[in-house]
Amino acid sequence: MRYSLRQDIAVEPAIAGWYAWSYLLPPQTLARFVHNRFTRIVESYLDDPQVHAAAVRQRRMHGGPWIHAHEHRDAIEAWYRGTAPRRALLNELFEAMRRLETDLLPRYRGECLDSVYQDLPQALAGRVEVFYGRDNRTADYRFIEPLMYASEYYDPSWQQVRFRPVTEDAREFALTTPMLEYGPDDLLVDVPLDSPLLDTVFRGGLTESELHGLARELGLAGERLVRFVSYFEPFPPPAPEPAASPDEDVLEYVGHACVFARYRGTTFLVDPVLSYGGYPGGAQNRFTFADLPERIDHLLITHNHQDHMLFETLLRIRHRVGRVLVPRSTNASLVDPGLGGILRRLGFTDVVEVDDLETLTCGSAEVVALPFLGEHGDLRIRSKTGWLIRFGERSVLFAADSTNISPTMYAKVAEVIGSVDTVFIGMESIGAAASWIYGPLYGEPLDRRSDQSRRLNGSNFAQAREIVDALAPDEVYVYAMGLEPWMGIVMAIDYDESHPAIVDSDLLVRHVQDKGGTAERLHIRRTLRL
Repeated sequence: MRYSLRQDIAVEPAIAGWYAWSYLLPPQTLARFVHNRFTRIVESYLDDPQVHAAAVRQRRMHGGPWIHAHEHRDAIEAWYRGTAPRRALLNELFEAMRRLETDLLPRYRGECLDSVYQDLPQALAGRVEVFYGRDNRTADYRFIEPLMYASEYYDPSWQQVRFRPVTEDAREFALTTPMLEYGPDDLLVDVPLDSPLLDTVFRGGLTESELHGLARELGLAGERLVRFVSYFEPFPPPAPEPAASPDEDVLEYVGHACVFARYRGTTFLVDPVLSYGGYPGGAQNRFTFADLPERIDHLLITHNHQDHMLFETLLRIRHRVGRVLVPRSTNASLVDPGLGGILRRLGFTDVVEVDDLETLTCGSAEVVALPFLGEHGDLRIRSKTGWLIRFGERSVLFAADSTNISPTMYAKVAEVIGSVDTVFIGMESIGAAASWIYGPLYGEPLDRRSDQSRRLNGSNFAQAREIVDALAPDEVYVYAMGLEPWMGIVMAIDYDESHPAIVDSDLLVRHVQDKGGTAERLHIRRTLRL
């Protein structure tokens, strides 16, 4: 008898006690989030838990700075007080960045910056480069990121995973609530997120002896070991693959912005966010982890937002993945940490950064990185790309949340790449304010008017129509809308038929259909021709 993790068991990653996503992995961005967001959330909650309890019951407050586990005040306070000494190091790093930004750099208005290095706080000394912008008056800085990861401020012992059963499709928003053991079925385990032990958990096929040995390697004993073992179920070893021709080609919409493709035996997965299975009452015909092949040759990530680069899914499929393709990131700034470095410290070993209009041969297909504008609050963020995959004679574009704010860009792109057969495009046309993601990273808060104007929008109808008209596809699919209920863990969108994103996407679907093309707003799962 062999055992594998049950399909209904979520394994949620945590860093410093919070649901883990990419801006919490680099120590410099973690320090900003802990100081500027998480500490304020917890102290507000401890001051008046009922305010948080009332807020999470109101739809218009979804995604706000509220703790959802409001009935667990004692546990949250004990955790918060108990981890204060560990937060001191992050506070030291935060204060070093604050001093550089508000005290040291403003002294310089064009003169040589060499003397800055002599005055750098110890936490940053030898780990940053300072420079002027093109106005030769405003000084700024970037991190030498490998040295930040090699410093005492990057502490893998702050990394954990929480096992808990999933009982329904809808998942509660997780980004503002400490990751603790709130119920008898929760199990929080201290383990670095790059640990091979997690691959063993997710690969499964363990004998009873191996399963108990794994639990002990994870530091579990007694009742906690028993609870861990209960998350596994008997699973017979798979039958050997028949020595036949490769599986047929397929293009499978998986949900939100995630698409699986297989072409001439080579497999691709774009922006992986998958749902769980194994519990009653879930949406019919979902694509779950159990539907993935044993090998994903190429994993493609369009940009560094939680709903496109979800650690929870990435860790679960890591043992299946060959190569990861990501947009090239060269800023190494607070708002744009290197995506390649994040993935390598998440345990992926073959990560390739791709620049605009660069083409790679990926098995039987070609992959081209296309420019991605908009959706990032007018910040200097480079780590974003749309992926064009050429499956033989057929080309498919995964544009994600790219918008056509520069109306001639896609026309110029089309001059280089030609027409595209199938376009996937995100149309969350009214996104969150820029500070919803990036607020803790600002030197000083944006005023409300600026913040509301710099929203993280996907394409509206006019922008999407111009993209479609420039690329002349015969198929257009609207995706990445956050419609699937399991996206609630990192998104907070409540749609109805009058929502601008629904109205805009309906208009685009009709526009394409009126021109004789195929168009649809996707939801849950859809098998498409390739």
